[in-house]
Amino acid sequence: MSTPVSVTKFQAKSHDSPDEVRTADKTRMEIVRFDGFTIGRFNLEPGWRWSECVKPVVKCV
Repeated sequence: MSTPVSVTKFQAKSHDSPDEVRTADKTRMEIVRFDGFTIGRFNLEPGWRWSECVKPVVKCV
């Protein structure tokens, strides 16, 4: 179940100029922050696999 988001004012931003960029092997995540919530866009290159590209970075078991 998701948590509802309450938008109190109109805001416009673009992933073309994100607030933060996170990278891992074959992975790029562009993060845009608004009042009360955050939106991320993932760009995954061909051959991307969770177990090979992200799991070692986040150190999941």
